[in-house]
Amino acid sequence: MTNLFIIHSYNGDTKESFGPYIKEHAEKLGIKVFFPNFPIREQAKYSNWCAVMDEYLINGELNSESIIVAHSLGTHFIPKYLSDRNVPINLYISCAGFLNDHSGKVNLQEIIKDFKPNDEQIDKFISLVNNRFSIYSNDDHMNPQEELENYADRFSASKVFIPNIGHMGARSGITELPEVLEIIEKSLNKSDKKSMKH
Repeated sequence: MTNLFIIHSYNGDTKESFGPYIKEHAEKLGIKVFFPNFPIREQAKYSNWCAVMDEYLINGELNSESIIVAHSLGTHFIPKYLSDRNVPINLYISCAGFLNDHSGKVNLQEIIKDFKPNDEQIDKFISLVNNRFSIYSNDDHMNPQEELENYADRFSASKVFIPNIGHMGARSGITELPEVLEIIEKSLNKSDKKSMKH
């Protein structure tokens, strides 16, 4: 069975926006879905997020067949984490991924410094994860479109532009993101075809 991890944002509001939709529909595809519960806001630290994710790694639930959908701060965490732990996965989808914070919030900037992968970690992540997609919009209140596109370029990810979905958190009012399911379904179909050839 394929395992899918939905990695929430700094505020944790992925659980109120598109997260439940992805979980519900992925489970219908026979995918086991995990929604790790990380400390949020000022309690968010790279080390304590790692401790949560390590449990799935130790249990074998996070493995080379896994799919990860990461939102906002999660798009810093996952590349750094997988690089540090040397873990390959099958598919990575970033939602509202950015390299440089434009929020103007000092407390958030400090947390992002802790989470942000360096160039070496990004390059290693690219080598570990063959299938990379980056979903972004034109009206993200946290970051300009150019910054979101820079993220996709730096991670050599396929760009998926969806207009008028903002930062995809609770403030954006987005409760569905069918494009994520489309990417996952195509990925699963490719994997099935490969396994049939062997």
